[in-house]
Amino acid sequence: MATKAVLFDLGNTLWHIPERPPVDEIRQETVRRIFGLLATWGIEPVGELRFLGRDIRLAVGAADKAAYDNDQVSPDVPTLVQDLVAKKGLDLSLEQSAELWHTWNLPGEFFGRRLFDDAFNTLDELRNRGFRFGCVTNRPYAGPTFVEEVTEHGLHDYFEVMSVSCDLGYMKPHRRIYEHALEGLGIAPVEAVMVGDSLKADVAGAQALGITAVWNRHHEIDEENVDHVKPDYVIDELAELLGLPVLQPNGRAS
Repeated sequence: MATKAVLFDLGNTLWHIPERPPVDEIRQETVRRIFGLLATWGIEPVGELRFLGRDIRLAVGAADKAAYDNDQVSPDVPTLVQDLVAKKGLDLSLEQSAELWHTWNLPGEFFGRRLFDDAFNTLDELRNRGFRFGCVTNRPYAGPTFVEEVTEHGLHDYFEVMSVSCDLGYMKPHRRIYEHALEGLGIAPVEAVMVGDSLKADVAGAQALGITAVWNRHHEIDEENVDHVKPDYVIDELAELLGLPVLQPNGRAS
C-alpha cells in the first residue's frame, strides 16, 4: 500500500540544541524566573523554597521516567507540581502550579534550539511529492507555549495533526499516541512512515502498529533493552529521507 503521510518526532529529529548553555547559566536563569514569579504572589523564597527549581526538575524527571519505563501513562505535571509545593507549605491552585511549571521550563530560545539545516528543504520536497505530515511527540506539558514554539520555528502549518503525549495522556511508545495521529490523518498504519531518534519510542512504538519506522541516529541517545529493535530504515541526516523507496512519489511501504 502506498505511503500517504510522514509522522515526525521533534527533538533531535526536526530541531536540536547545538550547544547547551553552561549549567550555572541555566540555574541562574531558572532561579531568576521562579523567584520573580513567587514575588508577584507575595511569597519570599526562603528555606526549601530556594531549591524549588531543582526539586521541580527532579520530581518531573522521575515521574516522566517512571511512566516511560512502565505503562507510558503521561504524568499530570500541574498536579505533580502542586503536590510538590504543598510539601513545602505552599497552597497553590492548579492554574498557579501550571504557571510555575511554565516559568521553570526555560524556552528553546534560551537554549539556542534551532531546526536542522535541511529541515525545511526536506519537508517542502516531501510535501511536493504529495505526502502529508503529522507530529508525534512526548512532552511533559504542552498548551499555548508549545504551539507558539512550533509556530516560531515555522513548523505549525506543516502538520495536519499534533499528537502530544501530555494532551492525550499517553506517551510514546504507547499505541494510543500513534492511533491518534493516524485517526487525525484518516489513514491506516501501513500508509504511514514514522521518523524519530528513539529506538524504543519512535521505532518500536511505530512498528508495533505496523507503521514503517525510520531511525534518525544523527543524535544517538542512550537507551536500554533495545537490541531487539530493528528499524526499517536508518538515516543520519533528514535529507536522506528523500532517497528512501517508501518516500518516493507513489512509494510503497515495506
